[in-house]
Amino acid sequence: MLLKCLTIIKKHKTPYLFLLPTVILVLGFLISPIFSGISMSLYRARLSGEVTFVGFQNFLKLFQEARFLDNVKLSLLYVFGNLLLATPLAYIAALLITQKMNATRFFRGIFLLPWITAPVVSSLMVLSLLDPSRGLVTTIVKAIAGKSVIVLADPVWSMLAVILHSFWRSFPFMMLFLAAGLTSIPDELYEAARVDGTNGWQRFWYLTFPLTRVHLAIVMLVISMWTVQDTETVYALTGGGPGYSTEVLAVRMLKDAFVNFNMYNGAVIGVLLIMLSIVFMFLYLRLLAGIGGGEE
Repeated sequence: MLLKCLTIIKKHKTPYLFLLPTVILVLGFLISPIFSGISMSLYRARLSGEVTFVGFQNFLKLFQEARFLDNVKLSLLYVFGNLLLATPLAYIAALLITQKMNATRFFRGIFLLPWITAPVVSSLMVLSLLDPSRGLVTTIVKAIAGKSVIVLADPVWSMLAVILHSFWRSFPFMMLFLAAGLTSIPDELYEAARVDGTNGWQRFWYLTFPLTRVHLAIVMLVISMWTVQDTETVYALTGGGPGYSTEVLAVRMLKDAFVNFNMYNGAVIGVLLIMLSIVFMFLYLRLLAGIGGGEE
């Protein structure tokens, strides 16, 4: 088997030579840090500077923390809150930008703005909108409620702000992915449905949605994995506060590793984030398998 592989590589060596730089970069900057983090999660540093192998004790210690359980709950809330908001609105936007209208290009450009904006920049924009003294949102709330509201000082409102910000950023990518699925549906199917006397909702539910379920499952997987690993937007917006009310797992990892300089604890959380991403991947793969079986 090995000899056969070597023969194929030797025969078609030019494409493999072009792939070699990418393979080296992936091994050096992705695979290597993952294995390094897994290895580091099994060790603990003492005050004396001595590093000892402790096996899974770091994991067991973390699982006993009430703070860690809250981190997990907030991470799941962050992911599912984002998906709950982004999915229906992305569908509506995708339907809008795939229509043959004069304003399609305008809407497409407007909808893409959040996606092309750097995460930290968009977080700073939201911070300016929520500024207690002169923010636009704060001013509107004050005019309606008659009193000043510091949004990011309230645990519930701050988490809602984080979810809304994540939705605003991830919605354009989901919209584009769904739009690609919509454009792949033949026009003849819609024409046949109109001849049968169906209305717009019936065409969406019995034609558009079933034919874009695979696209939806894939993009939901991507968004879920992006959201559960999102560090910079949450940290730039709230820093995990007030208190620990918006401290998702990714932010906890950043704090432990680079603020508290507990690299070993940060590595443990990093490994758990990888495992959580794998769980999401398997769930969506099962969903895709079910969709494929249903279509057959």
